Amino acid sequence: MALGNSFMLTNPLADPILGVVLRVGIGAYIVYAARGFYTDPLGYFRRSLRGFDAPDWLAPVVRGLAAFCVWGGCFILATVIAVQFFHLHGDLTALALVTVAAGMAWLLLPKAHGADSNREDRREST
Repeated sequence: MALGNSFMLTNPLADPILGVVLRVGIGAYIVYAARGFYTDPLGYFRRSLRGFDAPDWLAPVVRGLAAFCVWGGCFILATVIAVQFFHLHGDLTALALVTVAAGMAWLLLPKAHGADSNREDRREST
């Protein structure tokens, strides 16, 4: 019994319930944090680096990486559901999970009003 308890302390993902809770928690946090970066790509830089003059290419790059992170968080959540609850495994399941995660990410990505208005302002100023 003591050996089993020490194994659970060194590898918490081996416990089925704790493993699901940790995976769902990290997947949900990744989606939450990435949605913030997707909505306002340079907001974190403006808050932490006062006077930072971002190059024009930085906002679309950060926004693209945030979209990928939203997809990754959705993939983690879909994988937890498929593997832990439905006991699905294999190549076809992996392809289905990639597709489901892409659909979830598309539904969860917020509409970014700031990016469209910035493009229109730049067109008017030129």
